[in-house]
Order: sequence, then structure tokens, then C-alpha cells
Amino acid sequence: MENFQSEFEKLLEESQDIPYYSKGEKVTGVIVRIQDDYAFVDVGQKTEVVIDKNEIDGLSEGDQITAVYLGRRNKDGYLVISRRPLVFSEALQKVEDAFSKGEKIEAKLDRKINRGFLVDLGGIKGFLPYSESGLRRDEELPPPEFEVYVLRIDRDRKPPGIVVSRKKVLDEEIKRKRDEIFNLLEEGKQVRGRVEKVQENGAVLSLERIVFGFLPRSLYSWDRDRSISELSVGDEIDLVVKSIDRENQKIIFSKRDLEPDPWKVFDKEVGDQIEVEIKDINDFGLIIKTGALEGFIHKSETSHLKPEDYKNNFRKGQKVKAKIIELDRENRRLKLSIKALHPHPVDKFLEENPEGSVVEGKIKEIRNKIAFVDLGKDVEGVIHLEDATWNPKIKNIGQVLKGKRLREFKVLGREKDRVRLGIKQFRDNPWEEFFSKHSVGDVIKVKVKKLIDRGAFVDINEDVEGFIPLSEISKEKIEIPSDKLSLGQEIEAKIIKIKGHDIILSIKALEKDKEKKEIEEVMKKVKPKGDGLATLGEILKEKLKGEYKA
Repeated sequence: MENFQSEFEKLLEESQDIPYYSKGEKVTGVIVRIQDDYAFVDVGQKTEVVIDKNEIDGLSEGDQITAVYLGRRNKDGYLVISRRPLVFSEALQKVEDAFSKGEKIEAKLDRKINRGFLVDLGGIKGFLPYSESGLRRDEELPPPEFEVYVLRIDRDRKPPGIVVSRKKVLDEEIKRKRDEIFNLLEEGKQVRGRVEKVQENGAVLSLERIVFGFLPRSLYSWDRDRSISELSVGDEIDLVVKSIDRENQKIIFSKRDLEPDPWKVFDKEVGDQIEVEIKDINDFGLIIKTGALEGFIHKSETSHLKPEDYKNNFRKGQKVKAKIIELDRENRRLKLSIKALHPHPVDKFLEENPEGSVVEGKIKEIRNKIAFVDLGKDVEGVIHLEDATWNPKIKNIGQVLKGKRLREFKVLGREKDRVRLGIKQFRDNPWEEFFSKHSVGDVIKVKVKKLIDRGAFVDINEDVEGFIPLSEISKEKIEIPSDKLSLGQEIEAKIIKIKGHDIILSIKALEKDKEKKEIEEVMKKVKPKGDGLATLGEILKEKLKGEYKA
């Protein structure tokens, strides 16, 4: 009995040394061994407690550990402790501190969930909405570890609802990086950019996918055959910073500035002959290419005589020789001429047939006061009315050129891209000849050419004509010229007036002259009575006697 009592007292005394822990209380002990799925911890009691091996990452036997008593045993009867409540509490405190101070904290990607991602914030879970993930279009998941800002904490929820943002962190980093890049950039600096977007007027490129700029189509290459459409999204190309707007953080890139300027290396000058390729044909002429340079041949420079046929005479891709007629390197303008390499056919024709030569040609077109003549070898002649006849009264050249189409012409010189011709030059000026031999009062033979109400036109010779007014056709009163005259009738008339090329004739004046002459002759035959003059009756009697005898 005494032994039992003594043993009981001893046990009671020892039991007073056993620490007593309640559920949720922190305990501290030493890891004594790690076995299977548990780690055994000596917390100063006769019986060891256990903790899940997954909760002691980084620890080994002999290390001290602090955990929370869970108030339960495992399947083997060991009391269970856990670090999770402490970790959760510490993590929540860090989250709250970061939220209140506006500081970043570390996060680990847990998994993708509806409308976002679940992240581990050092022992407590948080929600990363997709809109706050900062993912680019080509990214599906955030990296395994990253920093976030705490946007919101809902403490009424169990566990607390925590919403975080990675985008805000990235935006800060991008701004910092952007400022850093902009501070390093300067006009003329060479950089390497990534193509982000290709459009008709140019391409959007980025530097480190942070700073964005624009490459205009015109600055892609000096060679206009190369197009911005050669680029694809994701391509990395070398560029030159053309201009920087630091205030608005805008950059214009140039790729062509990495190429030699073709206008500076072009070693030809005005007057040089070069071979070019026809790149395009439009309503104004030929667009040509020589190396990386583009130039222009106006349609008027394609041919001396038939420039309007240039679309039929040339084709895209054709190579032709041309002469440089304008080269403006500053304004990047190049003009050439094909016809300048060949002598003008009219110049060659006149060299072989100088002024005054007689040539043969075929009349191809007659207009009112001008006619065009085919002289062969694509050379065309032109003859004006004033070079076709000496007669200024002729108003239509067709009156002169009627009849045969093939005839001889005199070469008078050049008129633009034609040879000026004449036919009246084959003889002297008939007007000058006529005026040198005739004057007012002369009687000439003429031929009735045309009758009009007010008189008759008559041919004096081939190119000289005159006019007989109605009142001068006869002494008798007539109503119309045809009362006395007919077409083609040859008559004599007296010149009564000359003014310039107007020659006025009179038949009546001639008749009066004849009558006066006859009277004078009769007067000579009539003998006067006594010393007086013959009477008018005697004169008429004598005249009638003569007419009767006749």
C-alpha cells in the first residue's frame, strides 16, 4: 500500500512538470527525427508531437521549430501541430502592411481560375484578375513568381478576400524603363526594334516592347520597289532614330538612313546617256528606274514627231537608253529624254533639203487655210494659204490645191516639228509685175470669173483679179450683171481705180471713151460753114451716115 502511494505521488509530481497546451496555442520544440510523412518534435512532454513533413521545407533534425497545437491526434495517436496558422497569420499581416503602405509584395502563381488567377502571397491566397495580370496578347500565364500590389482586402470573408495587381507593378516598371530608354535615345542613334504592327502607311515598332515608335512607309527604303509589307509582326530590324518628341514620348524611325543615299552616290550628270528600266507608264509619260533612283521621261520627250503614241511604243520592264536633261539632287528630281539621243527628223530633212530646195510630197489633209503634206520618213510638211497663192482674194487653200495630190513644193524652212512649204514661190509676184506695167486708165483684157448682185469679179491673170461694179458694166441701166455678162466671157475693161490689191474696172468707161473718140473723128470729117463750128445736128448726121454705110 505504501509502495502504491509512493508511486502515485511520484507520478503526480512528474505530471506537474508536463506543460499543458490548449488548442490554438503556440508550442516550441526541436525536430528529433523525420520519418515517412511526419517530423517528430520534442516539445518537452513525455510524448512527442508530430507535424506534416510538407511544413518543414528547409529544416532538418535538430532544428528548432515553432508551431500551433491543433488539439487533435493523428491516426497513430500523436498530437498534431502545424505551422500553417502561424504562416497564414504572418502572411496576412504582411499583406495588410503592404496594403496600408502601398508597397509591393511577392506572389507565386498557384493556378488559373475563372476570370483570373489564384496566387500565393507567402502563405495566404489572393486573386489576380485577368485585367490586372498585365499579360500581353501572346502570353497565356504570368511567370511562376512576380511582384504585386494589394488592391483590396475583404476582412469579412473567411479567409479574407484579397485582390492583387501585377499590371500596376508592370506599369511602374514600364514607365521607369521607358524613361530610362528615352534618356538614352537621341536623333541619329541606331537601335534595334521589334515589329508590332504593319499597316499601309508604315509600321509600329517597339524598343524592348516598352517604347513604341513609327516607321513611315517613305522612310523604309530609298528603293521604292521595296515595300513596308515585307515586314512581319515579330521581326527584329535595325533602325535609326529620325526624330524624338520627348514631351509626348513619340519616336519616328527610319530604316532607309542605314542605306547609302542613292542621290549622293549617283555619279552621272546632265548630258550623260544612261540605260534605264521603265517602271510604270501613266498619262504624263514614263516612270523609270536606274539603280535605287526613280526618274521621269515626259511623253513629249519620247519622240520628236509622234510623242502621243508613247503608250503603244513602250512597255513596263523595257530597258531604254535616255539622256539626262535635268538632275536636281537636293530636291531629288531626275528628268530624262529619249528623243534627245536622236537628231530631229525635220533637222535631218532640212540638212538634206535646205531652204529653196524643190521637194515632192503628197497632200494628206486640206483644211480652210492650211494643208499638210507627207514628205516621207515620218516627216510632215505644212503649207499655208499665203504660201500657196499670190492672190489675196482666195480665202480657201482648197481652191489652189484642188486636183492632183502629188506635186512639187518649195522648201521655205522649219515650222516647229514640220517643214514649211510653198508653191507660189515657183514664180515671181504677179501683183508686183502687174503694178509695174499697169496703172489707172489702162485698158486690159479680162475674163469673167464670178457674178454677184453688185458686180462681176474678173481674172486679170492667174493670180490677179479685178472687180467691175454693176454701175460700170454698161451705159445702159441693167438690173443684174448677167444682163450683159456671162461666166467665162472675155472682155476689155478700163482700170478706173487701184487701192492696195483692189483693182476696179469699168466697161462703161471704155464705151464712153470709144464714143468720145468716134465723135472726135466725126468732127474732123464734118466741114464747118463759114468760120463757125459745126452744129451738133451736123455731127450726129455725119455719125449716123457713117453707121448706115457700115
